Amino acid sequence: MNLRNRIAFYFVSRLFWLFIIWGLLIGLSIILFHFFIGNDQQGNSQLSMNNIVEHTVVKNQELSVNTEIKEDLQHNHMWLQVLDEDGYETFAFNKPETVQDHYAPGELVADYIYPANKEYELSTWYDTVNNQELTWVLGKPITNHNPFLYWANNLWMLSIIAIGIIIALFFGKQLSAPILYMVSWVENLSKEKYEKPSYHSKRRRQSKAEYKTFQELTQALSRLTSTLKRNQVEREMLEETREEWMTGVSHDLKTPLSTIKGYTAILASDAYDWKQEEVRHFANTMEERVAYMEQLIEDFSLTFQLKNDAIPLQLEKGNVVDVIQNLLKQLQGLPEARNNRISFETNSEQISLHMDTKYLKRAFENLIANSMKHNPPETSIAIKLYEDHSGKIHIVIEDDGIGMDQETVDHLFDRYFRGTNNASDTSGTGLGMAIARQIIFAHGGDIVIKSKPHLGTQCHIIFPNDFQEDSIS
Repeated sequence: MNLRNRIAFYFVSRLFWLFIIWGLLIGLSIILFHFFIGNDQQGNSQLSMNNIVEHTVVKNQELSVNTEIKEDLQHNHMWLQVLDEDGYETFAFNKPETVQDHYAPGELVADYIYPANKEYELSTWYDTVNNQELTWVLGKPITNHNPFLYWANNLWMLSIIAIGIIIALFFGKQLSAPILYMVSWVENLSKEKYEKPSYHSKRRRQSKAEYKTFQELTQALSRLTSTLKRNQVEREMLEETREEWMTGVSHDLKTPLSTIKGYTAILASDAYDWKQEEVRHFANTMEERVAYMEQLIEDFSLTFQLKNDAIPLQLEKGNVVDVIQNLLKQLQGLPEARNNRISFETNSEQISLHMDTKYLKRAFENLIANSMKHNPPETSIAIKLYEDHSGKIHIVIEDDGIGMDQETVDHLFDRYFRGTNNASDTSGTGLGMAIARQIIFAHGGDIVIKSKPHLGTQCHIIFPNDFQEDSIS
C-alpha cells in the first residue's frame, strides 16, 4: 500500500472507530437512563395515551372520557388534562390543585425530561378532533424519591458530553500528533535548523502506529535534513576556503606584480645605464611573471566554466598515446622534471578516444605536474596507458614520493585546496586538480586517487568503452 492510500486508510479507520465508540456510548447511556429512570414506570398502569385518546368523547363541544378510564386513573393516582392549541386546559380529571392549567411552549418538554423539578411525571399525546388541535397530558406523582435518579436525570447528558470530549481529544491527538510533528520539522528546516523537533526525540514515541503510517514521509524529511545540513557544512567550508584562496591569489598576484613594478622602475630610471644582457634578463623575468598571472586568471575562469558546463568540448577522434608522449616531451624541459625519473609504458601505439585534445592534455598535464611539484628530487613517476579487453582505456600515473594522508586525498579535488603538507610547494592556484577532474568527467571518464604517507600516490583514470560508442554515433 502506497503512502497516499495508507494515510487515507489511517484517517478513515480512526473516524470509523470514533463513530463506533460514540454510538456505543450513547446507546449505553440511553439503556442506563431507561433502567434507572424508567424502572419505576413499569407495572403501575396498563393505561396508554392511545387508549385514552380513543375513549375521549366530544359532546356539545365538551370533552369526556368513559367511566372505565376514570376508575383506572383514580386507582393509579393519575390525572388527565386536555389542552387546546394555545396550551389552555379544556378538560381535566382527578388533577391535583397544585398542577397548573396552562402550559407555555416548551414547558411540557422540560417537565417530561426533568420530572424531578415538579415531582411528577408527564406523558403527552397530540391529535386533531373535530378540526380542533388538542394535547392530552397524563400525569402522576413521583413515588420513588431516590436522589440518584435526580442526579442521573440531570447529569447523564453532561457525562456523555464529557466522555465524548475525552474520546475526541484522544483520537484528535492520534490524528494530529504526527502531522504536527512533521510541521514542526518543516518549520525547523525553514529556519535553517537542520534537526528533528526536540520534543519528539524519543524513539519510542515515533515507533507508535500513527508515526509508522507516515514512515516514508519522515524518512524523506530525515534525508532532506541530512542533505541540507551537509550542504550547509560544505557551504561554510567553501566560503572559508574561498576566503583563504582569495587571500592566496591576492598574494600570488601581488608578488609578480611587485617584481614587474620593481624591474619597470629600475629600467625607467636615469640613474642606471643597463647592459643589453641585463635588460634581457629583466625582460625574461617580467615575462615569466606575466605568464604566471595569465595562468592564474585562466585557471580561475576555466574552473567556473567547467563547473557550469559553459565550455562546449570539440570532440574528435585522436590517439591518446600521442597526446601523452607530446606532453611528456614538453614537461621534461621544465626545471622540476630534471631531478625526477619519468617513464611511460603502453600496450599499444594506437589507442583511440573521442576527445578535446586541448583540454584533455591540460588535465594530464595538471596531474603529472602535481606529482613533479609536490615530491622531492629523484622521485620516480611512471605513466602507464593501456586498453583492456572490454575496450576501456586506463591511464595510471604513479609515483613513489611522499604520499598523502586520507584527509588530503578526500579534499584533493576541492577547488582552492592547496594541501596540508608544509614541506610541499603551495604556490599554485589550488585549482589544477579540480580542473583536471572536471575535464575528465566532461569526457565521460572517472578518476580515483590512492595514496599513503611515505609510500607514494597512484592516480587511476578510466574512460569507458560506451562513451566511445556514444561519441561515434
